[in-house]
Amino acid sequence: MKKRVCLLLMVLIAAASTLTAAVFKPKLALVLSGGGAKGLAHIPIIQELDRRGIVPDLVIGTSAGALVGGLYAAGYSGDELETIVSENDISGYIMHLYAVRPRDIIPSVFSGYETNLLTVEFGTNGFGAANALLNDQYINAFLRRYLSKVLAIKDFDDLSIPFRSVGADITNNREVVFDSGSLFQALRASMAIPIVFAPVQLEDGSWIVDGGLEDNLPIDLARDLGADIVLAVDVADAARVYSSSTPDMSTLSGAFTGFTDYLSRPAVLEQYGNADWVIVPDVGEFAALDFNKYEEILERGRNAVIENSDMFDELEDRLERYKDDMHYTPYSELEAPVIVSVNCGTVPQSYREDLRAFAGRPMDYETIAEFEVLLDEIRIHEGLKSVTYDVVDNIISVYTEAYPSMSGNISLGLSGGLGIRYDGTKTFFVYDPEFTLSGSLSLLRSLVLDYGIVVDEGIMVEGGLSMPFMQSFFLYGNVGVKYGQMSYLSIPGTREYNFGNDAGVSAKFGLAFVYRDALRLDVIGGADYTYISGINTSSTALGSSHDLYAYGGLGFVYDKYIGSKASDDGFETSLALTIGGDFPDSAFSYSFVFDAYGAIGPNDILKFIIDAEIATIRRPWNLAASYRATNTGLISSDYIYVMGGIRLPLPASTYIDAGIYFEALDKDGAREHGSKWSGSELIPFSQLDTIELGGYLSGGIITTFGRIGGELFISMHPRVSFMVSIE
Repeated sequence: MKKRVCLLLMVLIAAASTLTAAVFKPKLALVLSGGGAKGLAHIPIIQELDRRGIVPDLVIGTSAGALVGGLYAAGYSGDELETIVSENDISGYIMHLYAVRPRDIIPSVFSGYETNLLTVEFGTNGFGAANALLNDQYINAFLRRYLSKVLAIKDFDDLSIPFRSVGADITNNREVVFDSGSLFQALRASMAIPIVFAPVQLEDGSWIVDGGLEDNLPIDLARDLGADIVLAVDVADAARVYSSSTPDMSTLSGAFTGFTDYLSRPAVLEQYGNADWVIVPDVGEFAALDFNKYEEILERGRNAVIENSDMFDELEDRLERYKDDMHYTPYSELEAPVIVSVNCGTVPQSYREDLRAFAGRPMDYETIAEFEVLLDEIRIHEGLKSVTYDVVDNIISVYTEAYPSMSGNISLGLSGGLGIRYDGTKTFFVYDPEFTLSGSLSLLRSLVLDYGIVVDEGIMVEGGLSMPFMQSFFLYGNVGVKYGQMSYLSIPGTREYNFGNDAGVSAKFGLAFVYRDALRLDVIGGADYTYISGINTSSTALGSSHDLYAYGGLGFVYDKYIGSKASDDGFETSLALTIGGDFPDSAFSYSFVFDAYGAIGPNDILKFIIDAEIATIRRPWNLAASYRATNTGLISSDYIYVMGGIRLPLPASTYIDAGIYFEALDKDGAREHGSKWSGSELIPFSQLDTIELGGYLSGGIITTFGRIGGELFISMHPRVSFMVSIE
């Protein structure tokens, strides 16, 4: 009997203990501050919680803290968050300065302008056709892909971990706490850096920007929501910033960071005392947009974990008895909801069938990624400001926003380089810079005026019209006027460079097909008129000449190489073919040029690269258009170049390339043949008579302005070329 009573008492005590633990389990809140790229230091904190088996009861984030915290609350582990950061070019997604309607985002091989320095928009409503410096299309697509399975969740308490994010309502001057609605919209609004990113407009008409302006470390909010234990992570380091009198305001991101710190740091410091623990990773030297330095920032976060190991030990001791009840559903185990239907709104009719075809598919990463690609194709092809969507009850509703009437953009670009070359007998200085000013102006919804000025060995002014039709086609036409040297003496990078006062007029019209931002096909027709005045040099005498080239042509571009990082894999190739006649000599003429570049490797520390160019041209001997310049400064009308080598991607977007190359060329070029080619001479590559073998070495840095570096070519003859360039 006594044994039965004892056993009953033990059962009752165990049950009471379990009930007590369930009822009185302390509520743990993880509070993550804003700080732009510095917010990546939150990830090692989450990884340490995962390692110890600790799951918060509530995650609250502001700005970058909302981004990291929202993904964590959706079910991603700390390790998965690190993988997401390392496998995605977040800096590239964000830094889209040229957020304009690039109808030919893949440039035609027959035209194109550099836009790497700056793009400025304008419209009838004021300066800047968009309400932000940066285009958010790509960062939005990134968020939606990784949140695809939870896009339809309305209540943030239904996420794997309950979640809240903070935004600043600049319409009503108040703090906004997102606890329901669209998780994507809550994250996007909380990180809407004023001026840099477009604010988010809610259904009530209010505009929401970065929550750091109101509450960059919402510890008090955590207490108001019932948190018994608050672990806060302040990557903005309010205490240090508050005591510093010299914030770095030398960059746009630095100026914004300094501004938001100025507004938020007193409020943050007041809340420090209301947290049980505040972890402050040492990331003060990084700027808000330094996402490309994610490895260094993550390492600082790991250091913070080590420095605060005693704090984690204490937290684990306090929660040890409750750890068996701590769990969250991993994102990978969530079931993807099925898309019920797609409402197309104001989307052009030609795209609606493709959009509606997504109905019935699971709302997973692959589906949303494909959906986003189609939306971006619509935005680009139709010249729209944005194409976005909402998800309610598993129904996707797509919305389009057009640019203001008579809006446009102006872009600046720079490419080329300078250096020295040795041709086997003489050493000479080389320069071949190209500066471009280009832009577009929307005359009507489907009619765009494009314009450009190119300054290289002369100056060219060009203008034209383009109009999309159907789903992936464009009609375009343009005319240009050029003043400068256009004989073969003008070819940049060669010893025979000589400036003159020639003139030319060109006109062309074409039909282009663009597919999925990777493939472009052009069919064109056109005519070029060139006048060359008489030139006398020590090696060549040219009399005055007139040349009219009427032609038809085909163009092909395939581009799957991003090239925003030295470790990127990819391949790009282009081909241009024109066939026509040169008058007044009634000479049959053609031009064929093929380029290719590829990089692929087993990991991020070794890449195999290949670079190739093949050209064969039959045009009059005195025209620069009749030749290709080789890497060591020779000119040739038949040219084959292939280089193979390796790339070693290095930290801070730097790289080293090394390889060997082969060249076959027509050393004397078209100069032997005068105005006409005939018979066997017209056969492609029939004039090849010189072989070059050599080595290649290159190093540089990849920036938002392009690849900047030095290239060294040494051939067996020997010939040497060293160039410093930007491309």
